[in-house]
Amino acid sequence: MVRRSDELRVGTARWSRRDLLRGSLIGGAALAAPSLLSACAKADEGSSGSGGRLQQLQSQGTITVGIAGEEPYGFLDGGELTGMDPTVQEKIWGELGIDDVKSVQVGFDSLIPGLNAGNFDVVAAGMFITGERCAQAQFSEPMYCAPEAYLVPEGNPDNLTDFKSAADAGVTVGVFSGAVEGPYLEDAGVDGSNVVTVPDQQAGLIQLKQGRIDAISLTSITLNWIVNQGQAPGFEVTEPFTPIDPKTGQKIYGCGGAVFRLDDDDLVQAFNEKLADLIGPPNELTPLIEKFGFGPETLPPPDLTTEKLCNIG
Repeated sequence: MVRRSDELRVGTARWSRRDLLRGSLIGGAALAAPSLLSACAKADEGSSGSGGRLQQLQSQGTITVGIAGEEPYGFLDGGELTGMDPTVQEKIWGELGIDDVKSVQVGFDSLIPGLNAGNFDVVAAGMFITGERCAQAQFSEPMYCAPEAYLVPEGNPDNLTDFKSAADAGVTVGVFSGAVEGPYLEDAGVDGSNVVTVPDQQAGLIQLKQGRIDAISLTSITLNWIVNQGQAPGFEVTEPFTPIDPKTGQKIYGCGGAVFRLDDDDLVQAFNEKLADLIGPPNELTPLIEKFGFGPETLPPPDLTTEKLCNIG
């Protein structure tokens, strides 16, 4: 069992997803990295400092993840690290011999800077894979895909159905600083002054309840969690939708994965191998995270890889 420490405070082809993940590792299309076998071989040779970051963390038996406190993706419950992303990561790191998973909570927009500054080893915060972020960090293969939605007063008085509808209605929308929803809203025509950044869910809920914003824009998974936990009486979640790129007319898939530093190739490879095993077949991932509102419908399409997501836009 993984021990969880306290917060530190600061197509057409019918391949399985498992086949695709492993194919990308073998072909090296997305990651030009040393193989996990090579890292293990170095460990057997006993060369200190030459076995890569994975070997170092295995020797320590500890890894530190960065979270943003967003439920149900990665948060603290009574001081215990929990959520979809940490649960998957704890499972994978435990199988790789790293049993102690610690956490550092920061603002969402500080996750990648904090990662690259060495404040933690990996991000476990349900972060979407985008081209801009791929230039700053490495992502695992996607673990889930989530549609967008709004949290609005009951009855949805502004009739919000997608990002363009927010522009048409002239509403003020709360978003996380550094999250994808802000740019999506502005691309859809929402005036920048009507996009209000908030540091976390609770701050957004306070502003919504006080009438300082008209809606909160997040994934439907997050918003349904908030409502189901009784945190937003008098409010409801709109019908989920997949954003459309106004320039290309193509769907923009919101899919998330674990996030690593650009040079931590061995960590990414090892993580992807274990993730492929979880996704299966058989699908062992969904039973692991269904209590956080994830189901078979949130599994990424079999042919949707991180390489493709990084190259969109």
